Amino acid sequence: MSPDSRHLLEVDQLSTTFATPHGLLPAVSEVSFTLQEDETIGIVGESGSGKTVLARTIMGLQPMTNIQVEGSVLINGFQVVGASDPEKRKHWGTDVAMVFQDPMTSLNPVMRIGKQIDETLRVRLGMSRQSAKARAIELLTLVGIPSSTERYDAFPGELSGGMRQRVVIATALACSPKLLLADEPTTGLDVTIQAQILNLLGELQQRLHMSVVLITHDLGVVATRTSRLIVMYAGRVVEIGETRDIFAHHRMPYTRALLDSSPRISNPSHTRLLAIPGRPPNLLNLPNGCSFAPRCSFATDQCHNERPPLTPSSEPGHSFACWNPLPISTRSEMS
Repeated sequence: MSPDSRHLLEVDQLSTTFATPHGLLPAVSEVSFTLQEDETIGIVGESGSGKTVLARTIMGLQPMTNIQVEGSVLINGFQVVGASDPEKRKHWGTDVAMVFQDPMTSLNPVMRIGKQIDETLRVRLGMSRQSAKARAIELLTLVGIPSSTERYDAFPGELSGGMRQRVVIATALACSPKLLLADEPTTGLDVTIQAQILNLLGELQQRLHMSVVLITHDLGVVATRTSRLIVMYAGRVVEIGETRDIFAHHRMPYTRALLDSSPRISNPSHTRLLAIPGRPPNLLNLPNGCSFAPRCSFATDQCHNERPPLTPSSEPGHSFACWNPLPISTRSEMS
């Protein structure tokens, strides 16, 4: 990025806490990062690590009841935290849009796909019915849907999973957003279709000059598609830095565990995957120290009793939260 590139997204000490019948649940705790124009950042972690809650909080989609959001989220200068729904709607679609995990729950099953894109264009941009239809067909073509004029009148159930996800992407891109949040955009798709969807997102980002936050549990997805990487565990950032640096010089044992549990092409067929021992922590009853300590073979008494802060590494922009970090000579490349 050029030195004068400005931050399109600024997240500062963001925390999201849910009030449940069993007590307060800190789903996201004190997360901070920035994203520049035309940049792609990856957010990785196991299920329950807070990735989706973080994305929805950035978008401003969290319900107003039984939830407390603290900190700051600036998108193109607009403060999301504390804004009213009407204020946020002015920025949805144009400044920020989101691709959700499951296209069947993102699309109205009884509404033709073209009409669903039309609705976005007519409501957000004030287009006429005719202009919106023409633009919707153009968008369907842009995301690689064949025979887009005919597909315009199809229902979601008439399309494959990969085609439905392309429709969701077309809808998200309808108003040319500056920032796209992609939450597990390839969940439930086979490997070939996954690659097609991820390649499509990369091509569209370059063509439309978007910034992208790519959320996934799969480190292989972010290895070559992001410039920086955030590793989350129990709602907190435990490692952050340039993607290549984290793969080559990761310091947090949890990051190593994620890498070791990923399948590799170089392994012989039927090689058993390494599972991370233990279970993710109960967010309603987090340990006093490092949340990963009960599952970590490097943990000491200090790890169990004191929460480690994010500590800068020797590499610029690389920080990790660990009292006993892995040696800097650590290597783990994705095949």
